[in-house]
Amino acid sequence: MEAFTTELEGLLKQVTGGDTARLQTATSTLSTKYFTQVQCIPALFEIITRQTDAPVRQLAAVELRKQVKKQDGAWWESLDVNVRTQIKNTILQVVLAEPSKPVRNQLARVVSEIANIEIPKERWNDLLSFLYTCCQSTDAGHREIGVYCIDALFEVIADMFLDRIPQFFELFSKTLVDPESLQVRLTTLMALGKLAEYVDPDGHAEIKAFRDLLPGMVAVVQQLVANGDEDDAVRGMEVFDSLLLLESPLVSRHMPQLVEFFVGIGGNKDNAPKVRVAALSFLMWSAVYQKNKISKAKLVTPLIASVFPIISEEDDADDDEEDNPGRVALQLINSLSTNLPPQQIFPDCMRHVVQYMQNPDPNARKAAMLTFGSLVDGCAEHMRSQINDLLPLLFTGLQDPEGIVRKAACLALSSLAEELAEEIAEHHATLMPLILNLLNDPNEKIQRSSCNALDAILEGLGDEIMPYLPTLMEKLIFLVDNAAQTVKGVAIASIGSAAHSAGDSFLTYFQEVMPRLKYCISLQQKEVFDLKGLATDTVSAVAEAVGKEAFRPHLNEIMTIVLQGLELNDSRLRECSYVFFAVVARVYEEEFAPFLPVIIPQLLKSCNEEEKLPTEWEDEEDEDISLEADEAEEDLRAAFSVSSAIAEEKECAVDALGHICAATRSAFMPYVETSVEVSIKLLAHHHEDVRKSAVDALFAFMLTMHKMTNPPKWVPGLPLQIPIDPVVAGLVKLSMDAMIVLLDNEEDRSVVAQTFSELTDALQQMGPAVLADRLQSLAENVLLVLQKEHKCQFDMEAQDIETAEAPGTPLRRGAVPDDDDEQAEYDAILINNAADLVGTLAKSLGPDFAPFFQNYLPLITKYYKKTRPTSDRSLATGVIAECAFGLKKGVTPFTMDILQLVMKALGDEEDEVKSNAAYAIGVLVENSDMDLSSYYMQILQSLRPMFDTHGKIAGNLADNASGAVCRMIMKNPSLIPLDQVLPVVLDNLPLKKDYEENEPVYRCILHLVRTNNPLLLQNMPKLLNIFAQALSPPEGQLKDNTRAEILELLTTLKTHHLESFQTMVAGMDPAHAQSLAVLLQ
Repeated sequence: MEAFTTELEGLLKQVTGGDTARLQTATSTLSTKYFTQVQCIPALFEIITRQTDAPVRQLAAVELRKQVKKQDGAWWESLDVNVRTQIKNTILQVVLAEPSKPVRNQLARVVSEIANIEIPKERWNDLLSFLYTCCQSTDAGHREIGVYCIDALFEVIADMFLDRIPQFFELFSKTLVDPESLQVRLTTLMALGKLAEYVDPDGHAEIKAFRDLLPGMVAVVQQLVANGDEDDAVRGMEVFDSLLLLESPLVSRHMPQLVEFFVGIGGNKDNAPKVRVAALSFLMWSAVYQKNKISKAKLVTPLIASVFPIISEEDDADDDEEDNPGRVALQLINSLSTNLPPQQIFPDCMRHVVQYMQNPDPNARKAAMLTFGSLVDGCAEHMRSQINDLLPLLFTGLQDPEGIVRKAACLALSSLAEELAEEIAEHHATLMPLILNLLNDPNEKIQRSSCNALDAILEGLGDEIMPYLPTLMEKLIFLVDNAAQTVKGVAIASIGSAAHSAGDSFLTYFQEVMPRLKYCISLQQKEVFDLKGLATDTVSAVAEAVGKEAFRPHLNEIMTIVLQGLELNDSRLRECSYVFFAVVARVYEEEFAPFLPVIIPQLLKSCNEEEKLPTEWEDEEDEDISLEADEAEEDLRAAFSVSSAIAEEKECAVDALGHICAATRSAFMPYVETSVEVSIKLLAHHHEDVRKSAVDALFAFMLTMHKMTNPPKWVPGLPLQIPIDPVVAGLVKLSMDAMIVLLDNEEDRSVVAQTFSELTDALQQMGPAVLADRLQSLAENVLLVLQKEHKCQFDMEAQDIETAEAPGTPLRRGAVPDDDDEQAEYDAILINNAADLVGTLAKSLGPDFAPFFQNYLPLITKYYKKTRPTSDRSLATGVIAECAFGLKKGVTPFTMDILQLVMKALGDEEDEVKSNAAYAIGVLVENSDMDLSSYYMQILQSLRPMFDTHGKIAGNLADNASGAVCRMIMKNPSLIPLDQVLPVVLDNLPLKKDYEENEPVYRCILHLVRTNNPLLLQNMPKLLNIFAQALSPPEGQLKDNTRAEILELLTTLKTHHLESFQTMVAGMDPAHAQSLAVLLQ
């Protein structure tokens, strides 16, 4: 044993000696010869006790911990009991006697690993008593060791000490205010952060005890910041970050004080940047996890006021450098905007934006533009109605004399164009000249930012691009040929967006652009991979624009180049290649089949690529003592970057599988089973975007296979009246069962919202076959969302935080209270998607939906209140209308509840709400068996003003009013004064926007014509004008059966009543008469 120990000791010395060649040899020998034998454990401990060289002792301690932990402790337990006992009895004294702090810390971690094995088996019961004694010693060094060991224990075995939490709180209340050692206070703070995870959310005494310690915890951080201990101060602040994530309401009561404290640190320029960033990060996460408290404590306004000066600080950092205070302050604004109602954020921010835009300091104007852009993410809908008032600020920023302001304005424009594409496109006449001018800016960063803004604008420009296309392409091609590398890429991306908007009009530039794109996608140097990837994206956009025949001569060559690029082992390149494959498959459809045997295995390989969770990185640290702390941190960032890249690659890969399946149909069938398996596996991925793409892919597989069976039109209700193909049914069961599990456990609102959206689309296409025996589970998830009690809607704060000390008061994470009429736009998206799904469920189930609607109706009704925004009131009336339509006769028991709400909504001040109400009242009257005759005149009086558009098209308003009146006529014509009503309806025809309402309108009109209604017979020339317009472009005005019925009527008139028909035609508008003649040839 002594020889073994001596040889091992010599190898450890070689590792720490600094000789690289000897280090590699020694490391290999240790791994293959010594650390494969269990006797290395007592040998390493012996070396620690006798070695005089601290680095060797430290390395021995690091390796000892690894060996104790090996095989989940089995190695340790395989040692003779006497050896284990001797180590346990000796190691605590060794720790106390150790003069080197790094060695002490590593030995403390050894103690924690041994305790992790021994304490659950009650074989080291005196350990805690020893550590308690150390913590209360008069020797500050012993107190440091005691607290550090307890902190290390909490890392691995805290759950074994749950019954001792009160005693720990009592102990920490003393060590947190240690009079001599800041190290004791800091370590206590770290230990409290770990212990907090085990505080019972309903444990009032424990919560109070922890809250009582918060001022002392803050004092520790305050002292560290004052001392300039940057790294320890950051570690201390990260403890507060972790407290925000916990279910127990530990910090909510102190949020006003905490916000003030961290604002002070973040706003103080004398503090180190990393310290300020940590403080601002706490505030950013507070907006996510303590948003209700921040809102109710009225902290939003002072928070906004405090961060604007930080955003205005001069920033000389390059774009790719790590966060600085200004950038994190901007992220805080974004976090507030995406987590709180826009009414609470936008007005305050815009007051500062307007004020800062008038500041002579360009950094202040830059801050205004950056903030303006960061608000879009969470306030887009709120900004939509004000866009005409907001854009002049942006125009001013784009023309600012200072480059940093123009660049910031370009970034803001990019954000606006991505979220409000239609609104930005409407202002192309002002924006395009400004952006095209900025492309000439000599500043490379402004060129790049203006190209990015141009790229975003072009995506939504459509046909409006045509006047700009010649100048635009001339400038972009010049930049591709002559600009700096960073500008070339975004210029190429802009060419792709231009192609997207121009469509086949891009053929003019196709031959000029393709050689340049081929050159870029053929590049092999790693430093230009970004350019290569962007060019690959653009090639696919160009292919889709010019069409398969124009692109065909280039297809095989381009495919070869892109496939070769996959061998370059770059995640970003693979992402771009996968997007390329998906788009080109959409262009060539079944013709893309020959490429599948090469492409699909690569996509599946990316989907299955192994990756480590962030929580696993620390467990696999090399723990080389020669590695400095900043190097270790750099490695951790690199690990995070690699993991993120793999996640993004998986997102693109599974997304491409879905798109390629939909495009190639039967050719994809050999890969369906494996693709479904991998997609279901990815539903459990740690990254929400991967989960969303997996959901999309599964629905793509289901819908594609279903369409391939040429199914008949589905019939509402369960059990299924029209079964689907058995193979498709099996795929649906497999996929939907997995997605119900996802919905039951999902904590990200965007994933739930996306799944609801895809479900809505699938139900519209496949009907109740999607539901089968999963209906109850799905309905419960929808109900939870509408109640704001789904897991994805939980905030990390209790609803009743102020009663935390009252025994028996339940504490839970919860949703926004029912009386809160405002919500963040991200929350609104989830509610909207849930509401859309409710309406589609009603259509899919018909009268069978009634039991579910009984639960949903009271929740939906809450969204119609005068204090609610227009979008909420519109949602309520819209989804109730869809449910009334889908339920058919099943709506009868709910008639009066719906009628009461809809009659109010018919008088709403907003056209959008009134339009939905008109549709709702029409389908309610049509479907309900309840006698509503006494309400007819009141309803007609409410509908009449909706036809007075004064020559303007008021959205769907008059169309839905027409549909409602026609439904009422069909239900009970005797109650309608047709001589007064029909002329008003006819004046609104043909319908302008909501073509769905053509069904009840023409069903009614055809019925009245067939029953020889005198008023219609007198107006036949006018009616023929209407028919001619409805039968002519735009396409899609009429469903096939309605179109056929109208044509049949016209043919009958022409055939059997030719003279009368010719008289009617003579009274028509000549252009419409000509159209009708063509239709009847």
